[in-house]
Amino acid sequence: SPVHTKSGELVSEEYLQALLLCYNSMTKPGISGDAALLAEDLEPQELAIYVGELFDKWMEAGAEAKKRWVLYAASIHGGSDIIKRLYHQIQEWPQNARGAIAADAVQALALNPQPQALLIVDGIARKFKFKQVKTAAGQALEFAAGQLGLTREQLEDKIVPSLGFDEHMERRFDYGSRSFTVTITPALEVEIFDESGKKLKNMPAPGAKDDAEKAAAAYGEFKEMKKQMKTTVSSQKQRLEMALSTERLWTVPAWQELFVRNPIMHQFAIGLIWGVYEDHKLVQSFRYMEDGSFNTEDEEEFILPGTQPESAPGGQSESGTQGQPGTVQGQIGLVHPLELSEESLETWKQQLEDYEITQPIEQLERAVYHLAQEEQEGKSLERFGGMLINDLSLGGKLTTLGWYRGSVQDAGCFYTYYREDASLGLGAELHFSGSFVGSGVMGGEEVTVYDVRFYKAGTIERGSYCYDEVEGEKQIPLKDIPPRYFSEIVWQLTKATASSKERNEDWKAKAR
Repeated sequence: SPVHTKSGELVSEEYLQALLLCYNSMTKPGISGDAALLAEDLEPQELAIYVGELFDKWMEAGAEAKKRWVLYAASIHGGSDIIKRLYHQIQEWPQNARGAIAADAVQALALNPQPQALLIVDGIARKFKFKQVKTAAGQALEFAAGQLGLTREQLEDKIVPSLGFDEHMERRFDYGSRSFTVTITPALEVEIFDESGKKLKNMPAPGAKDDAEKAAAAYGEFKEMKKQMKTTVSSQKQRLEMALSTERLWTVPAWQELFVRNPIMHQFAIGLIWGVYEDHKLVQSFRYMEDGSFNTEDEEEFILPGTQPESAPGGQSESGTQGQPGTVQGQIGLVHPLELSEESLETWKQQLEDYEITQPIEQLERAVYHLAQEEQEGKSLERFGGMLINDLSLGGKLTTLGWYRGSVQDAGCFYTYYREDASLGLGAELHFSGSFVGSGVMGGEEVTVYDVRFYKAGTIERGSYCYDEVEGEKQIPLKDIPPRYFSEIVWQLTKATASSKERNEDWKAKAR
């Protein structure tokens, strides 16, 4: 397709070939400063169509890995249209033994300037079936964060989209002769209202009396917003689950920026119980109210550390319970139920019930698990030992919860699942009787669960025919595992083994 300059002149084929040569000649594919300079004067939508056609021709020719530079040229200049096509291929390629090119596609997607591209990469890094692609997504985010001088977690916070909603959780769609207001509910669903304030079941299709161009654009934007809303909500639920599991903490300004000012995260925030932490210890729990205020479990006013209440000059809350701003220091994180007394837990549950609030993730109702007295001196956790379970069920649930298949050993068999949480420096490895790679073709077999071992993250070598073991100095005794992490690992494994109805009492002999 033809490409013009922004001033309307037709661009020569040689000029466009020069732009593509910038990518073709790169030793390591990525952003090309020379290509950016050449593209600066071109009409961006026409260039997007051009590189989209290039991508199609590359696909038709078999998507040769040696010409993977096409992925980067298409992603960087392909606008928003290329995002869906790349994401589709990222999902398709690994299923056809093309994990390497899918990993390249993820890294290319991270370079697309549209905000939703990084959001998709974040989702892949958080939850994707194929480890190679998931790892590539994580590396792409780390690289992007480094370029911006941020940590990966800070970058993930910044790429959460507002989806066009304002601070009142509203977005207006203009049809010309009429308009509609869409709001986000505390349940993270959308509601549609006409100009009279009447609630509608669906966004009306453009009509004869509407401005054809405006109405078509607004209707298309609404449908796209709904798709992005679904993706965003799913991704942020996963992030909040991880934050709860790994005790993610925010500074007060960073927390306000993400959970107060972003309209999507604002709706998440009001359904959760938060805490102020000092040296990783809970000092005070609080709730963020829909009207923008904060309160305690006793429904008294709470002042965020270091902030000045609007209604009470000098920092003294009307109730007097918090004192001067700054007397409570620290950071903000999600409260885990094991940190609350039984009385506090019930009080918070009652408050949410009174306000008819359903939590967006399982928090207060989350099951809590403690190290038993007889486990205090143990090196491995044996409470799941002997459980009999279908290997497809076990693997599917663990993968969904962020675990990976362990090293493939002799005859294509693997005997472990593991997860690592680098922010905590911890890992957990589940041992079982073993399963063959590709066993799903046969419908799955019954396997026996053995024990769980904790270790220092990054100390175990993984890969085909690796036989590294969690033992010696790499292994961490059960009593040294932080209570929250221990509880979360047991919670995940309880979910993963829930379908087990029988136990093999002789499992220890077989495990040896």
